[in-house]
Amino acid sequence: MALSSHQLDAFHMVAQELSFSRAAERLHVTQSALSQRVINLEEELGITLFIRDRAKLQLTEEAFKLLRYCQTKNTLENETLAQINSSNRQRKVIRVGGFSSITRSLLIPALANLVHGDPTLKLNIMARELRDLPEMLRSSELDYIVVDSKIDREDLSHVLLGYEENVLVKSKKYAPREVYLDHDEDDETTLRYLKLLGKKSLNLNRMYLDEVYGLLDGVKKGLGYSVLPKHLIRDHKDLNIVNPHTVLKIPIYLHFYAQSYYPRIHQSVIDALEKYSKKIFGFDT
Repeated sequence: MALSSHQLDAFHMVAQELSFSRAAERLHVTQSALSQRVINLEEELGITLFIRDRAKLQLTEEAFKLLRYCQTKNTLENETLAQINSSNRQRKVIRVGGFSSITRSLLIPALANLVHGDPTLKLNIMARELRDLPEMLRSSELDYIVVDSKIDREDLSHVLLGYEENVLVKSKKYAPREVYLDHDEDDETTLRYLKLLGKKSLNLNRMYLDEVYGLLDGVKKGLGYSVLPKHLIRDHKDLNIVNPHTVLKIPIYLHFYAQSYYPRIHQSVIDALEKYSKKIFGFDT
């Protein structure tokens, strides 16, 4: 069965925009024509692609699978055209998401050389909450995510990039208060560290500073203690490690969807992240 490119393009645009009206504007067709193309595709496949309600448009599980097919199809088509006609240099986009301590220290420096070496390459890096990243991968907002645990799913591939070594730090200049600085109420880093020390975390006095660089600044100003990755504090001479031999190791995993065809840039992304990870984590993948 050959699928209509007009119908696939209509579906792909609606899936990206989560709006029939915005998708119609981008494709320069009427909303009714666009809707009919999606309806025809649903009838041809015998599935429902979108759940329509007043709040927002949602993709069904079948739609997520079709979305990844569209992306693979477009990638293969663009690369084939580039091979046939060397002047047809399609702009490639790498979309990577990670949490705050990884985005600036790993993702940006590791992938910068790829951009310098390929003028057709565009890089989109997003720092997001750990809890949000898997859904952004699923909805194809991102091509890759870097998180602190392995996601065990058959449709996902993963690469262990290394381990963040987290230690308890305090300010050299100020006497810290008996307060522990964390990302938010759901952040269990401090609790996991104290467990290594055999300490109970009942009635723990905590303060929340949103992201890892806020935690660094908070410690420097004497607002309290914080458990932070070693690779972030190496160059900060105004911090002291409280218990150098007690280290909370947190794995760092790269995830992406397993598929039959990957763009040529795919392995370059993995190689760049693995190489730089070894530099900052000292971990041989």
